[in-house]
Amino acid sequence: MILILLPDLHLMEKQPRSRLDDCVKEQESKIKFILDKSKELGVSAVLQPGDFCDSWKHPDKFKTRFMKIFKDCPPFVIVSGQHDQRYHTSDIDNTPLGVLCEALNFKLLQSNSDIHKINSQWDKPVFIYGAGWGQDIPKITTEGFNVLLTHRMVIMDKIWAGQEHYDVAGSLLRRHKFDLIVSGDNHNSFHYKHQDRWLINCGSLMRTRIDQVSHKPCIWYFDTETRKAIQMLIPIKPFDEIMNIEVATKEKERNEKLDRLAESMKNRSRITGLNFRQRISDRVKELKKADKLDERTELIIERVMEDD
Repeated sequence: MILILLPDLHLMEKQPRSRLDDCVKEQESKIKFILDKSKELGVSAVLQPGDFCDSWKHPDKFKTRFMKIFKDCPPFVIVSGQHDQRYHTSDIDNTPLGVLCEALNFKLLQSNSDIHKINSQWDKPVFIYGAGWGQDIPKITTEGFNVLLTHRMVIMDKIWAGQEHYDVAGSLLRRHKFDLIVSGDNHNSFHYKHQDRWLINCGSLMRTRIDQVSHKPCIWYFDTETRKAIQMLIPIKPFDEIMNIEVATKEKERNEKLDRLAESMKNRSRITGLNFRQRISDRVKELKKADKLDERTELIIERVMEDD
């Protein structure tokens, strides 16, 4: 059985200020490359590990456009990332991801009890388990080729000093005996192999940050029978042709300031529990409906509500 493993797509509707080219059109071109390659290889399923969309607030025209793009694609199996979720809760009702999954019959693994089975031509069926953003990794209860599709920060080494809330690839693969783990959230691409089991993180589809100068967007081809994996690079242009270095640098500094502000607020008032998060989400919706919440404040609220 052939699986295609995807990066975080972050499907967008607006042009990032840091990009010099038509980023939205370039993204569509990369998705077409992925879908054409999937059809060419005759894959059994496409696995996408969350942050399918860049925001849960995209308008209807965004949903319509991507319904057309993904109309005749191979079967998709997905988990949700924090960008797909309304204020980082499990609520995806009427979000772009929720609408697209329902319209396109994508299999969205929403809870730890969801297991997607794909019958194989050989003796072992493939079972796909999900652990979206904020969810615990489920225990293996099936006999076959077991896959974990997860959106969590998995790293090979620390990305920055003082980094917290992450799993190290080797340790994660040794603790959880899945035959294949496909992770998202980390926008750097890497892979790790322990004996004949794999962990693969494709990174991000697009380069939108100054620190992605060396990033090479990719997908992976995985054969569950032979357990062989092949990386396929997605065609890209030179970094200096697509990135406004000055704007990207300022954007990085701005995001770092927001992160520090969010972290200081988080330290003053620990945010825990789904019920509390849901109440915040409901209150924000009320304020937005009454036009009493500006975009910057909403962004800070989102960052404070990230997993702490």
